[in-house]
Amino acid sequence: MTVSGAVDFAQWAAPDLVLTLGERVYNVVPPSVEQARKVIALAARGEVNLRIVRGKIPEAAQQVLATIGPLERPGLGDAAAQMMADGIPVETIDRMHYYAIFYWTRGKEYADALAVALWAPRADAPDGGDGPAPKARARSPRRSGRNTA
Repeated sequence: MTVSGAVDFAQWAAPDLVLTLGERVYNVVPPSVEQARKVIALAARGEVNLRIVRGKIPEAAQQVLATIGPLERPGLGDAAAQMMADGIPVETIDRMHYYAIFYWTRGKEYADALAVALWAPRADAPDGGDGPAPKARARSPRRSGRNTA
């Protein structure tokens, strides 16, 4: 039913995130308000853990994180259940979830950049690039006072 004078908002609605894995296609719908709270909290934790953001995970985010179940993946919504039913390995589902978290909170370019930094094969790796990402270099301790050198 069309209402006279109504604005069709479909052209401005957030589009689904389409994730492919081989021949499988997963349409991830944008998070609901409740899911978005969880996605934002997960993004905050991720940026702190990756040392993109300094400091601690905010208390408000920690409270939201405490409500997330062990198998819950709010960034993927119902697509997570389909991935599990399809027998996708948990590590791959977790990576897709991590990507979706940053896609929904920071955008495609940011999510793509993180994915490359975290999971892209590295030619100089001894195992051909399939191993874990290198650890961050330890920071030098801060010095107090002026530099006298």
